[in-house]
Amino acid sequence: MKGLNSPRFTIGAILVALSSANTAFAENAETEKLYDFDNKVHYYQTKIGEDNYKIKIKSDDYKHFSNQSVFLLRHAERLCRGNTFMLKVLEGVQEYERFPTKPRAYQPDLSVLLQCETKEDTSKGK
Repeated sequence: MKGLNSPRFTIGAILVALSSANTAFAENAETEKLYDFDNKVHYYQTKIGEDNYKIKIKSDDYKHFSNQSVFLLRHAERLCRGNTFMLKVLEGVQEYERFPTKPRAYQPDLSVLLQCETKEDTSKGK
């Protein structure tokens, strides 16, 4: 009887350990679908590190592009709590024309990586 329960206990312990490891990872890299009412922007935000985020702004109409850009800068400032930040654009930069003469081709969502500098990071460089 003891021999039959021992492998089950071992397998159960391994499964619990693995599931808790996946849960910890999911909390850090969970993507949230959000909406900014002021700028009327739908976006997805994923926290990929302590001060690192991936932000994907849903592509919208041509006139709305400037709102998306302003939103991105203000949102980055808010997430980094006023600290210096760096944005790396992955895809989705649109050409800007005052009066487009032809319909705008499909543009991918504006996708960026946001890295916030912490107070410790700025003191290392000095």
